[in-house]
Parts: sequence; structure tokens; C-alpha cells
Amino acid sequence: MFRTTMSISPGGTRFAPLLFVGDWQRGLDTAIQLGYDGVELSLRDPQESVVKDIAMTVKRRGFAVSAISTGQSYYNDGLSLVSSDRGVQARLGDRLRAFVDLAAQWSAFVVIGGVRGTFEGNPATHADQRKCAVEAVQSISEHGRACGVRLLVEPINRYETKFINTVQEALQFIADVGADNVQVLADTFHMNIEEVSMAESLRLAGARLGYVHLVDSNRRAAGQGHTNFRELATVLRQIGYSGYIGAEILPLPDDDTAARMAIAYFRSL
Repeated sequence: MFRTTMSISPGGTRFAPLLFVGDWQRGLDTAIQLGYDGVELSLRDPQESVVKDIAMTVKRRGFAVSAISTGQSYYNDGLSLVSSDRGVQARLGDRLRAFVDLAAQWSAFVVIGGVRGTFEGNPATHADQRKCAVEAVQSISEHGRACGVRLLVEPINRYETKFINTVQEALQFIADVGADNVQVLADTFHMNIEEVSMAESLRLAGARLGYVHLVDSNRRAAGQGHTNFRELATVLRQIGYSGYIGAEILPLPDDDTAARMAIAYFRSL
């Protein structure tokens, strides 16, 4: 059996495929009422007062946080792992360590997705930018290991970043980091754009697959586009995956309906 989760956010963000943005309490209530196993929190800064409110409420209600997504640090604040600015790198390092400390309360994953940023400037400098990212994730993974927290590297499509677009590239990055608590997050929306075969890419990830976003081809809830999720679910079972399947989706036609459609489809797999 897969565990189910949906992505919510307490504040406004430039990152669109999230549910109940700015209304996290209703999002949490909905996830519990619909029978999700947890929520994925998309956060800008773990030091914001609202984050403490969320943590207290989730604990009081005995619910789970599956993962903490960190992309808003880049999308909202411009902090990225490939920045050549040492000040930016230092601020982001502190923030990611704080995300790990927060995630440790639930043994949740911390997602290294949009926060990578994208390669900039002269292509001759891209290798150095990538090296900065590898070193940063090595440092965060060490902190995560001490806290019992795993990191997830999420491949993102070429229209959003030039850095880690495929599962193969994510696996190579993880190998370069060299930490056993770093795994792959496979998001089927991005995979539909980048992978030759989504099924074979999941097989390739194998034991390194730590988390899955089941998002349809149009970034809506599973079952609202043309992705063959039944084939993918079969592959997930074949490789022994029993972790979370998540809805990081557009709130269409509205938040409540999207949340209901997603979990109904998840349960059918």
C-alpha cells in the first residue's frame, strides 16, 4: 500500500501547483477529512511564526508531515544552491539546516527541488556552479543524518531549470554528493516532459526512489490528463516502493475538488 499526501502552503508563492495556498488550516482539515496520510508543506522560511503554528496544530491533531518543500526560498527570495554569492550560499545553508530541524519533528523528507535554482551566465562556469551545489547538499545531508532526516533531489523540467532535469541526472548528482540519506523524488509532471520512458526511469531509480509526486500531464490531479498511472503503479510495486504518493497539483477546478479527485484516484491504483 502506498501512503498518500497532498501539498499545501501557508503563504502566497510564485510556485503555482499547490492546494489551499494561504489557508493551511483548511488544507490540513481537508487532508484529514479525506483520509490522506499526511501533508507536504511548501514553506518559504522555517523561522516564520506561521510555521510554529502549523507544527503545533499538526502535532496536536496527531497528523503526519510527509515532506517539507524548500523551493520558495528560491522562487520568493532568490536563494539558490548555484549562486556564486557567498552571502547567498551562507543564508541558504542556514535556512536549509533549519528546514532539516523542522522536518526532524516528523522524520519528514526535505526536498531539494526548485531551491537548486538554475545555471546562469557563461556555460564555462556551470561546472563550478554545480560543484557549489554538490558541496552545499553534502553539508546539509550531514546535518540531516544527525537529525534522522533524508533529503530528496527532484528532477525538474527544462522550462523551469537547466540543472537536473532527469532521473539519471539526479542519480548522478546524488552519487557525487555521496550521502546515503539522499534519494530521488520522481514527479510525473516533469517526467512526462523529460523522460524517454517514465516506467524505465522509475526502475532506474530503484532503491534510490524515496518519494513520488503523481501529477497528471496537465499538472492537475491524477486522472485528469493522459498519464498512464496504472502502469507506473505496477512498476512502483515491482521495485518494492511503498512510500508516499503525493498530489503537488494545480487547484483546479478548485482546491477541494482537486484534493478529492487526487485521493480518489490514488485509492484506485
